[in-house]
This record gives sequence, structure tokens and C-alpha cells, in this order.
Amino acid sequence: MSAVTVPSGSVPAEDAWYRSPRWQAVGGGLLVALVAQLVLRGTTIWPENWYAQIGPNVKDFQGAVQRNRDTNFLLANVFRPIGRFVLWFYELLRDVLIDLPWFWLPLLVAAVILRSGRKGTAALAAAGLLFVEIAGLHDAGMETIALMIICVTLSIAIGLPLGIWAGLNPRVERVLRPILDALQSLPTTIYLVPSVLFFGILQTPAAIATIAFSVPPMIRISALGIRMVPAASVEAGRIFGSSNWQLLWKVQAPQAIRSFVTAINQTIMMCLGMVVIASLVGAGGLGNELVQTLRLRSPGRGFIVGLAILGVALAFDRFSRSLIDRAEPLPIAAKPYWLGVAGLLVVSLVVFRAAGWAEVPWTFDSSIAEPIDRFVTWIRDTFGSVLQSINDFIVRDVIIRLRNLLAVSLAWPVLIGLTAGLAWFVKGWRLAVFCVISLVVVGLLGMWEPSLETLAQLLVAVALALLIAVPIGIFVGRRPRAEAALEPVLDALQTLPAMIYAIPFVMIFAVGYLPGVLATVIYAIPPGIRLTSLAIKQVSPETLEAATTFGATDRQRLWGVHVPLALKGIVLGVNQVIMMGVSMVIICGMIGGQGLGYLAVSSLITQDTGLGIEAGVAMLVMAIILDRLTEGIAGRLDPASR
Repeated sequence: MSAVTVPSGSVPAEDAWYRSPRWQAVGGGLLVALVAQLVLRGTTIWPENWYAQIGPNVKDFQGAVQRNRDTNFLLANVFRPIGRFVLWFYELLRDVLIDLPWFWLPLLVAAVILRSGRKGTAALAAAGLLFVEIAGLHDAGMETIALMIICVTLSIAIGLPLGIWAGLNPRVERVLRPILDALQSLPTTIYLVPSVLFFGILQTPAAIATIAFSVPPMIRISALGIRMVPAASVEAGRIFGSSNWQLLWKVQAPQAIRSFVTAINQTIMMCLGMVVIASLVGAGGLGNELVQTLRLRSPGRGFIVGLAILGVALAFDRFSRSLIDRAEPLPIAAKPYWLGVAGLLVVSLVVFRAAGWAEVPWTFDSSIAEPIDRFVTWIRDTFGSVLQSINDFIVRDVIIRLRNLLAVSLAWPVLIGLTAGLAWFVKGWRLAVFCVISLVVVGLLGMWEPSLETLAQLLVAVALALLIAVPIGIFVGRRPRAEAALEPVLDALQTLPAMIYAIPFVMIFAVGYLPGVLATVIYAIPPGIRLTSLAIKQVSPETLEAATTFGATDRQRLWGVHVPLALKGIVLGVNQVIMMGVSMVIICGMIGGQGLGYLAVSSLITQDTGLGIEAGVAMLVMAIILDRLTEGIAGRLDPASR
């Protein structure tokens, strides 16, 4: 029997991608979309008579709540006492902290950390708190620390028991999982809007919203820690007759303690992430100072306030870690050590207050911030024409053109259909149906045009961030020394408040689209670099060695092996860049970015609950759709799924 040969240059029918039913469906869908666009062109604005009027109805409800605060049982006897207690506790703690001498809190934190044997860590944490003092931010810093103590304490009190319960009981975990998914997907304004509605303004709604925002990671990580306790340890405890309660406190909890501390650290970072947003409802503190520097357009002052927030973050983080992360302990027994620390703190408090030395003897003046301000001003004045050209190109020729393509050129039914088609292609019909329903909801809420304006800015920011993050991630992923050198820079970028990145760009370009886009780029780069680097490092060394054995050059190994096998991880990095970009929408709204961010900020300032909920739901829909689409693309790029 003669062999069947395939003519040179031809492709077997079964291997031709364009003969695949899936790709044929894609082609058919694009053809239908083209015809629909020709038929429906001009149908770009969502019909106003279709609006569901959710916002006005919620605003009416808000008015009813405000009118009945004194007569409604739930408002008068549940929400009001909670609000008063939180405010009373905050004011008491704030007044105590403000009244303490400038050195007292740094000394206390250093003493606690020093007991773990971490001398360098103790010095670093103390230096962070001392910076708050010498920056002249004592009152604002103590306000933030007081609010942080309340939020972190209540988050632990709520999240740790629920996490342990979920870790022990799979049914509880299944019930909590969708709730936690929803809470972690919600934009920050969604937490603040109902908090303001039921608790008014000032610190109470800020505390309630911050707790709701930071509890989910506490629950998740605590539950994971309990589930990761070795089954052999639990079984051994049962053999020795331990009850469930004894198993928890003598076996499971001690072995899960590191997970608990990790959960606390993550909760602290989440609480600090609300510092700036909470200032929009009167929370005060360092967040308010940062917002004021934006209004004054002083990047130098903003940098100092940002470092102060970083100092508070370091102190909280290192303090919690020191409770379990011990090096070589000090050669002093615990009881004499703590008695000595207590005596030193009391004596110093009395002596320094009697001597009138309670206030920090020296603080920064404006000369510290002025060099940064002058440098930014020099950049603006020296490169003004170039910067204006960059601004005009990105805003006029990229963002506005993209926005017009989405909101003017494409008919809204066609845009919904194209999104659904992409969702079906990457993840199946369920996601496609979800996208259709979600986008229709956005239109019914009256948020169609603001959503597309935000999407245009987000897509441009993500594209610019990826142009920087992916090449750097690939480079450092193959060079451990370069990665180690870059690590502290990435840590600093992810710890500093997002608002800091916006201030110099506002001073250089004035308020508008571009400062928000560039601030988003800086804020979103670190996770893109880290996840790209991780994906590169996870490529099997055996595979790389095999490519080298077959004579592949370094460049061929990179583009023929490294990048293709790391593509799924790189796309997951893209996913995180997008999510970080979504979290910057509100900051962009504060500096002239328009769209959903502007509406969200406006709703907080004017206390328009209806508008806040509409904008928040639209942001939530955008985040979920983008998240699911990038996850689906990553799944299709996984070599194991091919």
C-alpha cells in the first residue's frame, strides 16, 4: 500500500484552524456584528426612557432615613448606639494618643518588637513612627492610628472566629465563599455609601466601611490556615482523647498561628488602603492631609505625608509579625523585661511631661518639601511644550478616540454582542449570558456612557503599564540578582498610598485624564512585574535544558520556550494590572478623570446615595467582566489545556 503524501504547503483538513467549528462560529458572529452595526448605526446612546430610576428611588429612601432617624426603631435603637459607641471609642483613643509625648509610642513599639530579638526591625518600626512626629503630623498621625486600631481590632474580632469556623466546617465555608467574593469585588465607594446613609459622616462610617472592606481576607486566610493543619496532628489529638475544643486550642490554632498573623497583616494593609477614601466622608487623619496636598498641588508635601503613612504601615506590620517571628531572644526573662519596659514608659511620661518636653523638639519645615516642588516645577517649565504634546496625543488621539469608538461609533447592542461573543469564546456560554445581563443592568442604571469613558482610560493605562511591566518582569525573572535589587522598589511602590502618584502629575499636566492614567500606570506596574517574573521562573528547568541541548540560542529559548510556557502566568499578571487599575478609578475621578470615578467621588461629597450605588454597581460589573475575561484567556493559553 502506497503512502499518502500531503502536497508541500498544504494543511490537512483536520488541522486547519479555520475549519474548526469554534472559529467558524467566530467568523459568523463577526459577520452578524458587522451587519448589525450597519443596521443600528446611530444607536449609540442608551435610551433614557429605559432607565430604571434606581438612583432617584434610593435618594428618596435616603431622605426617609434622614427624616426618621429619631422615630424608626432600627435607626434609633441599633444604628445610632453603634455609631455613638464607635465615635466615643475613637475620640477617647485619639485624645489619649495625641496627649502622649512624641517619643512614647515609638518607644513602646520598639520595646515590643525588641523582645523578639529583631533589633533592626524594632529600629525601623520606631523610625517610621518618629518620622510622623518630625514631619509635624502628630495630630493627624494619631487620628489615623486611633482609627486603625479600632478597625483592625474589630476586623480581627469578627474575621478570626468566622475564619476558624469556616476552616472547621466545609458547609460554613461554602456559604461564606460567595459573600466574601462579592465583598472583595465591590468598589470602595460601595462600602462608604451605605455607611454614610445609616451612620452620617465623620469617623463612624469610615470605620464601618473599613471593617467591611478588610474582614474578607481575615476570614479567608484564617480558614486556610486551619485547613492546612496536617491531618495527622488532628488525628493524634483525637487518639489521645481531646475534645473538639481542645483540638482547636491545643493543636489546630497553634499550628495555624502564622496564617493568623498573615491574615492580620493583610487586614492592616487593607485598612490603610481606605485611609484616603475615608477622608472624603470626614474621617480626617493622614488621608485628609494627603487630599489637602492634592488641592495645594504640592508633591513635596504629598511625598512627606505618604512617607508618614508608610511609617504607620511599617509599624503596624512589624509589630504584628514580631509576636510570632522571633530571632535569637534577648537574654532577659520575660517578667523583668516587661516590668522594666513598663517602668521606663511611666517614668519617661511623668518626667517629660513635668519638664514640658512632651512635644517633638524639631520638625520639618517647608524647606524639606520645596526641593521636590521646585524639581516638579522645573520639569513643567523646561519641558512644557513636549509635555503638552504628550498630553494632547494621549488624551485627544488615544483616549478620546477610543472612547468615541466605544460610545459613539459602535451601537450599544453591537458592543454588548461583541463582549458576549468574546466571553463565549474564552470561557463558554455562562460567562456570555452573565456579560449580557450585566451590561444591560449598567445601561438601565444610566451608567452606559460614564462606564465607557472609564473603560477607555483604563484600557490605555493598562496598555502603558504592560509595556513597562512585562519586559521588566521577563528580564528580572531570568536574573535573580536583578530581581533582588528591584524587590524593595516594588515593595515601596505597593505600600505608598495611590494618591501620591497623582500629585506630581497633576502639578505637571494639570487636572484631567492624563494624570489619572499615569498614576494608574505607576500603581499597577508592581504586580505586573512580580507575576510576570514568577511565571518566567516557574518554567521547567528540564524543558529549558532540552532546548539548549537541541542547539537553541538564548534568544530562541526566550521566545520559543520561556515566554510561550509562561504565557498563562503573564496573562494572570495582566489580570492583576487590570484589577489594580480598577481600584484607581476613584483616585482618577478626584483629579479630573470624569467617568465612574468622578460620579463616585461626587456622590460621597454630596451624600447622594443613589448616584453612589449606581456608579459603584457599574464599577463592580466592569471589574468582574474584565476579571473573568482575562482569567478565561489565561486558561486557554495554558499548555496543559491544549
